[in-house]
Amino acid sequence: MRDWNETFRSLNVGLPDDVERLKAAGYCEEAIQRIDEYLAEDWTKTQNSPAVQKEPKPANPTPKGVNALRDALLVQKEILRRLPEEYCWTEDAAIARMQELVRDFTPGEFRDLVHHGQIDWRFVEGKKQYLDRFDQTLIATHADLAARLLDPPAAANAARARRRAEHEKMAREGKSAARITLKTSIRMSDEVFGKALAKAKQEGRDAVHVRVWLPLPAACPSQSEIKLEAFTQPPAHIAAEDAAQRTAYWEADLTENRTFGAQYSYTSTAYYADPMKLIPSPEQPDFDTQEEAPHIVFTPYLRALAAQLTEGVNSPAEKAKRIYDYITLNVRYHYQPAYFVQDCLPDNCARNRRGDCGIMALTFITLCRLVGIPAQWQSGLSVSPAGVGNHDWAMFYIAPQGWMYADCSFGASMARSGDEELRNHYFGNLDTGRMAANRAFEAPFDPPMYGFRKDPYDNQTGEIEVDGVGLYGEQLQPTKDVLDYEML
Repeated sequence: MRDWNETFRSLNVGLPDDVERLKAAGYCEEAIQRIDEYLAEDWTKTQNSPAVQKEPKPANPTPKGVNALRDALLVQKEILRRLPEEYCWTEDAAIARMQELVRDFTPGEFRDLVHHGQIDWRFVEGKKQYLDRFDQTLIATHADLAARLLDPPAAANAARARRRAEHEKMAREGKSAARITLKTSIRMSDEVFGKALAKAKQEGRDAVHVRVWLPLPAACPSQSEIKLEAFTQPPAHIAAEDAAQRTAYWEADLTENRTFGAQYSYTSTAYYADPMKLIPSPEQPDFDTQEEAPHIVFTPYLRALAAQLTEGVNSPAEKAKRIYDYITLNVRYHYQPAYFVQDCLPDNCARNRRGDCGIMALTFITLCRLVGIPAQWQSGLSVSPAGVGNHDWAMFYIAPQGWMYADCSFGASMARSGDEELRNHYFGNLDTGRMAANRAFEAPFDPPMYGFRKDPYDNQTGEIEVDGVGLYGEQLQPTKDVLDYEML
């Protein structure tokens, strides 16, 4: 059975001109129809003229197109299906939403924010529509809007004070550690299950066949003493501790909807490193410096940016720091549409200077690899005594120190708050508030998922496949809870 997520490796092949123009204008349904017409053609047929076709057919006929373009068309068809759900607000509805949240918010204020690139939009069926979480981005990144909230949240917890205390401990003692217990789960919505069961009965089946993957903590230098304490039901398979994307896997025929969950504990250790005090070895390794399509690619823009940032610099630590500074001081935090529907993430981030934690991490990784510094992906959850959320960060390698961390998102947050010491902390270091489940971008599951994933690159909350079709968006209902967080 084919893994449809593998087709994303051909995403950068591009689109025929007519489909590209339809997509840019947001005519998604018409673009899908045109893609179907392309896919219906016999691509193995020769392209000879009528006169030439009278001659004997050549032994190796020239195809109409390469298989990679067919894969790109299949991916883009699914992207076009999902795009309208990502950009769901009209201008009038978006302004009304902000007026529900922010005192004295005006249409002129909204349009000014759009003009200055603070609100993400694209055409949907020829009309401007705005990103589903545009309001969250504005509140999170504009202190003036947050100060005018009609219903302000409770006072912020002492997250930054806790991170500062941990930074000081790491600098003084060389490390900090915590014992963390989490409980996570995923289920499909009752509406989706009801429709799937009705369809199954129409086809003469009594149950819905589901396959489920839920992230688990992976063994790595920062995580140890991992204990899988409980599951809602025994998994059919648990991936190896060092799997590239570690999961618990279930497969079942359901006559009623069900939650699939796990409870686990682990020790998180944050080791201190100061890359700028490191004396690099004369010889540096070249592993993890290659491109990995469709996102870790060396575009002309990224090549030019990497060369400009590191001009005249020989030290790999200084090169990495210049890249980190560029991202944390220039890229605005911005909630993103699903990575599924986006093209080259690092190139877009570098051009537009906006992104979320994963896009900042990928941009750092790509620029590091461009200048010969090994760099890897790591992701999972950000954890604190007050709660848990999805998070991505990066790793980079400089001999003789080895692997170190760069959390560009946290660094950019510290820059926004004016805390230069903590901004520098996240170049080389993390904190204990992590659950690392993934050490590679776009890695397959064990066992593989064959239908399109909601996120073909990362896995923070889990995936469900129903009768061979992957679910996404509001079709899925994940939960994440912190049961215990004890500093050691």
